[in-house]
Amino acid sequence: MKKILISCLVLAVLITFGFSVYKFVPKKVNESLNGVEYQLGSGNDKVNSVTIKIKGKLHQSFLGKRTFKGLIDVKGANYSFPNKDHKLEIIFDQNGMGTMVYGYFKKGEPHIDSYGILFANKDFSKVTFEEFREDTNGNQGWSGENGWMVSGPANSKGEALIISNELMKKVLHSKIK
Repeated sequence: MKKILISCLVLAVLITFGFSVYKFVPKKVNESLNGVEYQLGSGNDKVNSVTIKIKGKLHQSFLGKRTFKGLIDVKGANYSFPNKDHKLEIIFDQNGMGTMVYGYFKKGEPHIDSYGILFANKDFSKVTFEEFREDTNGNQGWSGENGWMVSGPANSKGEALIISNELMKKVLHSKIK
């Protein structure tokens, strides 16, 4: 009886340890989502069909911090996706958002480009981007009133807004429209 109890205890410890190790092994991400690029605000009903390609690895630390390392491309968007061939390292915060910043060298000088902010669910089967765009003063940013978004999977602005509001709920004061 004592051997069975010890065997069960050892088995439970091994299963718990195995699950803990598995949770922190980087997971492959290879998604191709049909989505839309759209502008927030009433009267902005035009959408562009896009294909969002995400390929890389998702790492999770012991403290629960998620980091994506890989490539992201948005085909079909009006706003050009800078440096789609440069690997990204996106560190997600506790609200599920991560800045898409590309660091690279051009003619020996360092450059930084940013596409925007990415929100993604745990397996990247749903994503939404806040696209940083230049305003008339040359400043780059995003606005919740009339900013540009890319969301997938979605076929319409309505479907895209549902995904955006779901993924961004921790940072929004009210739903985006």
